Amino acid sequence: MKKTEFLIVGQGLAGTMLAFELIDRGVDFRIVSSPNKSKASVVAAGMINPLVFKRMTKSWMVDDLLPFMQRRYRQLEVLLNDTFYFQKQILKPLSEQETELWRKKKHQPKFETYIGEILESPPVEGISDAFAYGLVNGAGYVNLKHFLEKAEAFFLEKGLLFFNEVQTNTSSGKVFMKDSSDVLAERIVFCEGYHLHSNSLFSFVKMNPAKGEVLLIAATGLSENYILNKKAFVLPVGNGRFKVGSTYEWDDLSERTTEKGKESILERLDALLTVDYTIEDHWAGIRPTIADRRPVLGQHPQFQNLYVFNGLGTKGVMLAPYFAKEMCNLLTTNNYKLAEEVRIERFST
Repeated sequence: MKKTEFLIVGQGLAGTMLAFELIDRGVDFRIVSSPNKSKASVVAAGMINPLVFKRMTKSWMVDDLLPFMQRRYRQLEVLLNDTFYFQKQILKPLSEQETELWRKKKHQPKFETYIGEILESPPVEGISDAFAYGLVNGAGYVNLKHFLEKAEAFFLEKGLLFFNEVQTNTSSGKVFMKDSSDVLAERIVFCEGYHLHSNSLFSFVKMNPAKGEVLLIAATGLSENYILNKKAFVLPVGNGRFKVGSTYEWDDLSERTTEKGKESILERLDALLTVDYTIEDHWAGIRPTIADRRPVLGQHPQFQNLYVFNGLGTKGVMLAPYFAKEMCNLLTTNNYKLAEEVRIERFST
């Protein structure tokens, strides 16, 4: 491979979105993807939720992130000639106390975009009784597996993607390909997802990766008009199939599915649904979560040719488009200043 200006390490969601930004700006780059490292994005539900139900607040930066995200995924659907972004309201069963809070929030200007109708009876059959039912606007999901596969094919066709193992030298900051002594790029951006926690060059970044398990069920008696959310999500993916999840596990970071994880999901699912269903698949992946729950972007404090774009975590689908643009700005603009909350310097100073 010839020498290039930028090398992106990893073709998960972060690396893929950054690559499309570099294409738009006419920047020379290549992507290297390890054939032996999994991508959490491939098994993730890809759900978009503009609210944080636990505290009933808006998701961080949602007013900026959501419209940018919507435009960007639509642009990429045109580029890739396919559909992978789906807008769909969330339907949330509410307790009496929750209903009172939702009604108060609904009339506040900052929430009126996101809180839709509050219904006394469910708009669909097959879900358990509740005091009321709240609708969330601006929600939906991205079929990440399909999107990343289409992107991979696109990059391969353009000669931008190759498969190899990256090796690093902690003392020198040098980056090589397996069985090669060639330095292939002027600057290297690590977009490795949770695998960053084993990259010794960035050991100072405080990660808190969390394992999540998701089920695929068939429930032909359940409406596909909404994403259901009550202690678990039930996300329709077509043909009477739904992704259901999720779990959080910080001690077991293997990518093996567990009976414990499945039972946890099923307990919450059975409290939410009244229709029959069958389990068709079961996945596990590791979320690349940073300790302070914010993405991490920036330049290595010692080696000026090394960068990181990582930590998109549970809100990755919504965060990735906006912060890929920010990362591209940092790489291509002199003295570009990132928002303090996402700068790598918060860990290195």
